[in-house]
Amino acid sequence: MKNVAILTDFVSHDPAYSLCGVVSQQVKMLGKVRVLARHKDEAMRLAYGDDVWLIDPGEIGNNVVNVTPESEKDIAGLFVQLCAALDGIDVVLTHDLIYQANMWKYHVACRRIARERPDLKWLHWVHSASAMNTADQCGKYSNELSGKFPNSRLVVMHREELVRKGGQFGYEIDEVSVIPNAIDLTDGYDKAALDVIGVMDLWRADVVGVYPCRLDRGKQIEIPIEIFGGLRSMGKDARLVVVDFHSTAGDKAVYRQELEALAESLGVHVLFTSRLTGNEYHIPHKAVMDLFEYGDILIHPSTSESDPLIVPEAAWKRCGLVLNFDLPVFRQYDGLALFGKFSSSIDVLTGLAGSTSTRYGDRAEYMKEMAAKIAYVMENNPVLHLHAKVRKERSPEGVWNKYLRPAIEGI
Repeated sequence: MKNVAILTDFVSHDPAYSLCGVVSQQVKMLGKVRVLARHKDEAMRLAYGDDVWLIDPGEIGNNVVNVTPESEKDIAGLFVQLCAALDGIDVVLTHDLIYQANMWKYHVACRRIARERPDLKWLHWVHSASAMNTADQCGKYSNELSGKFPNSRLVVMHREELVRKGGQFGYEIDEVSVIPNAIDLTDGYDKAALDVIGVMDLWRADVVGVYPCRLDRGKQIEIPIEIFGGLRSMGKDARLVVVDFHSTAGDKAVYRQELEALAESLGVHVLFTSRLTGNEYHIPHKAVMDLFEYGDILIHPSTSESDPLIVPEAAWKRCGLVLNFDLPVFRQYDGLALFGKFSSSIDVLTGLAGSTSTRYGDRAEYMKEMAAKIAYVMENNPVLHLHAKVRKERSPEGVWNKYLRPAIEGI
């Protein structure tokens, strides 16, 4: 891994300032990184770590270029400070260096460093869509700031601004990297939920299923596994979390082993939360709600329920629902959920105690049909589609693995 520094002109870490949030997420993704700022306080240490270097740019205006007789002295001072701060660094991530008027002296000093250190690479973020044309306002320094910054690439957050910003700052299309800003999607999550997400690499999944239940055979956990096997056969990365509680011994333990063997045979990535150390008996309710929020789908094929609380809980967290048509209690969600016929302990014809047994001509094909319905909803329901897209592309894990690390290593 290359040694990386982040250049800012921050005077504090303000969580309400989106750019501070962008940098704090970059620090988390990078792990080991040096941050350059104008001030260092406890808030900055907590957000950016201990390797924060103070840089004094001299007089700073109200985001306007002010060239004075003292400017060259300030730029020379910045040059010396930045050379020291960037010693041993391979790549510099800059934020609005080439854009903001407040940073024009930094910009001049950094260009001078770039000419002396061709080994040092630069990735420049510009966090605004408007044209400030700062370089043109820098008087005798304008020539130094004209054209593409040496040994660098421009970063844009999405493809819509690729051509516009590239032209604005002198970069060809193949000199611009698309790197979305990461969002801490799991901020405030319970540790148990974070453990599940981390162990399963859930950010990678096209579809995440969450099913909280005791391991009673009437809960029919095999059905979500079979359906997710159908999703896998369609080329979907489908991962299933079974939040099993009160299920540590007896037939429940035997049933869990059978379900794990079934999942392995179908190539389904499934995790029973009781397999996590410290969570054998149950996980906190908040962790369940966090997993519903992170996930996409609740498949509830149980044969007997009175008031299944996990259905409104999953709905509250905007999960799509797949419910058992053969169990009348679920009919209250007609038009609001997908339905499959999974048998029940109620006589579906009378609504009285009894049984309803659905027989499949081809069980595997039926489960694949249910999988296809889920795939359709995940693609065409805008809420579910964007939820999965944000998880894969805007989570810190997604941004790091798909965009930021390749840009750093490839420059």
